Amino acid sequence: MKRTIDHFPEYLKQYKNTFRPIFEEAMNISEFNLVLSLLAVRGASDAGWDAFENTLDVFRELYLQNDKFEYSLRINVHLWMYVHLVECSEHYELLANLIKSSKGEDYLIANHKNKDYVNLKVQQKIDRLKKIATGTKFENVIEPFQDSFNPRLRNAIGHADYAIKQGENGGITVIDDSGFPIKYKTQQVDDYINKSMALHVAIRELRDEYIGKYKKSKVIKSSKAFGGGQEIDITLIVRREHGVIGIRCIGGYDMGTPFETRLVKAFPHELVLINDGINDLAKNE
Repeated sequence: MKRTIDHFPEYLKQYKNTFRPIFEEAMNISEFNLVLSLLAVRGASDAGWDAFENTLDVFRELYLQNDKFEYSLRINVHLWMYVHLVECSEHYELLANLIKSSKGEDYLIANHKNKDYVNLKVQQKIDRLKKIATGTKFENVIEPFQDSFNPRLRNAIGHADYAIKQGENGGITVIDDSGFPIKYKTQQVDDYINKSMALHVAIRELRDEYIGKYKKSKVIKSSKAFGGGQEIDITLIVRREHGVIGIRCIGGYDMGTPFETRLVKAFPHELVLINDGINDLAKNE
């Protein structure tokens, strides 16, 4: 394909500038809801159930292996990753919960499901996020999502209704049931891919930054809803050179005996230490 101009750095800067104030405001309003949002608490589960960790891992691996791919395979892999990233639910969920926290609302496990608890389509997710942000100072949160999402291109990739056209007038050709066949120029396709990647990296880097702000265990206050009508003490569990990985608290009493509620994302060897009451963990080697 024709050589393109790489706009990724400017997209990344733009999107981080859009998202950073949301993280800052959430931290100022409720550290408790911020931490739950950063950890993407979805209830009790063992390893292998965190979809966003899978997205982080595959994106990182793709970046490391990119130069090993032959030309056609590399283009196709980038297109498949584009669909993965524009669909990625946690991008929408994290920002939705941070904005809700800034409004004084509590963390919600799923903001982008319908009444039957089914994932929304991409445009529906954008519309839901827009609705959540309406009336706040973060209404521009949807701009990076709108910029990176092209529904016809996404559907063509997802349904294999595209082909790669090489040469000076190369690009991605689309033959589908949405209208006349069209061709997206190489620069257009490259920009969409880079926008989706910049959106992902912006969220990932800000997420890592705010997780990493917690250097040592500390006690914070829960929301009143979590504490059954009152704010209760929440102890943060922290891994050195990483940041917060979980929370623990007295969840209630059974026949007068307190029992602990714990939400944590830890390695097996760390769970042994956590079970012994240790909240400041060593760096994971």
